[in-house]
Amino acid sequence: MNTTMYHLFFSRFRRSIFKYLPGVLLVAAFSSCEKAGFTYNNVVDNNQATDYILSDTLSLTMKTIRYDSIPTSGAATLLTGIKTDPLFGTTTATSFFQLLQPATIDIPVHGSQYDSMSLIMHPNGYMSGDSTIPQDLRVYRVTEKIQPAKNFYYLYNNSSFSTETNPIGSFTGIIRPGTDKIISVKMSDILGNQLFTMLRDKSPDITASNTFLEFFKGLQVRPGPNSKAVTGFSAEDTSLTMRLYYHTNEIITTVKYVDFKMTTPELQFNQVSTNRTGTPIAALDGTEKELPSTQTGNVAFIQPITGVATRIDLPYLKSLPQLGQYFKLMKVIMTVSPANGSTIGYRLPPNLVLCAVNKTNDVTDTLNYGTLTIDNMYNEHTTYTYDITSYCTAQLTATDNTARGLLLTTSGGEARTTLDRLAIGDQRNTKNKIKIQVYFLLYK
Repeated sequence: MNTTMYHLFFSRFRRSIFKYLPGVLLVAAFSSCEKAGFTYNNVVDNNQATDYILSDTLSLTMKTIRYDSIPTSGAATLLTGIKTDPLFGTTTATSFFQLLQPATIDIPVHGSQYDSMSLIMHPNGYMSGDSTIPQDLRVYRVTEKIQPAKNFYYLYNNSSFSTETNPIGSFTGIIRPGTDKIISVKMSDILGNQLFTMLRDKSPDITASNTFLEFFKGLQVRPGPNSKAVTGFSAEDTSLTMRLYYHTNEIITTVKYVDFKMTTPELQFNQVSTNRTGTPIAALDGTEKELPSTQTGNVAFIQPITGVATRIDLPYLKSLPQLGQYFKLMKVIMTVSPANGSTIGYRLPPNLVLCAVNKTNDVTDTLNYGTLTIDNMYNEHTTYTYDITSYCTAQLTATDNTARGLLLTTSGGEARTTLDRLAIGDQRNTKNKIKIQVYFLLYK
């Protein structure tokens, strides 16, 4: 046995648990042992040659990685606003979508008159930022056809389409995400009157969907300069509507309206940009795509919608079998904790998914979801826990082509529709550090 390696990995934390395990237990546990000509029937002897060991000294490396683009289309959520975060930077969210012309409608040529037009939006309950101060939203008319790039199915957080220079709608006011059901954004009367006239006169540009989308390519909702939070709205045909009000003077005056509803939900997407200047991960705004946690204060970062995730590697995992002549990996548990003080005022991701990634950080498999335990009193023992035994077992025999790292990110829904984020400490962090607990049997 390599005694030097043994002491390097386990001298401080080696625990001999159940040193005198019954032989029948060992036979069951190792019935599939691949060591030819060897059985564990009688390995437990008076010389204590067999140990059941728990160690938490297995070294790992962590880094924050940046992805160039994240798909955000078709998520049924409109995000808009500005949020400043001391760890992740200032994030600006805007949203693009198309509208469908109203169904056939007869507006009298005489005795009818345009009144007003509004964009009707329904808060979905999500807000990142201060909900007690007025929010500032602007609406712009899109001048370029909204569509994915050639050979792509999705639209991404960095997709963009041109708009008019001046807004055609604006809203300033307090949005209470848990209370308010409708937000009405006042729209341009010049545009409203034009659309009313086209509807009344049954203009070809508004009576057919293909010609209407050429005439009116869509809307962008973006934050104004006084925005201090990112708010979520439902993005479905029944919940995102441009409503045109008019009245008719027949026997009595009747107020009516027509709706231009959101259409083609797979083309609605959120554009998300981040300025990380002054943050621990500021270098990701340049050409850097990976930052070791040793360069970011012994912390790694996760915020999928801005393209940030954490990669974990276990470089010495394949050295474990060298600790003894016969080695059996029993269980490996990884425990991740939020970095000290990083969650104050921020929502923890309800789901943190663990994936396998190759050398270029492409996800090759989803392994499992972390079990979240929340310490509501002191927040010192809030953890996500993962059983990575199967992953580690596979990596013991992996080749250069099949070797995989671990990626921590939030799950699909939250990843595309929230600014949920997490900062986690590496093994050198003084508080709330990541832990790898390795349980194995060793016959020396």
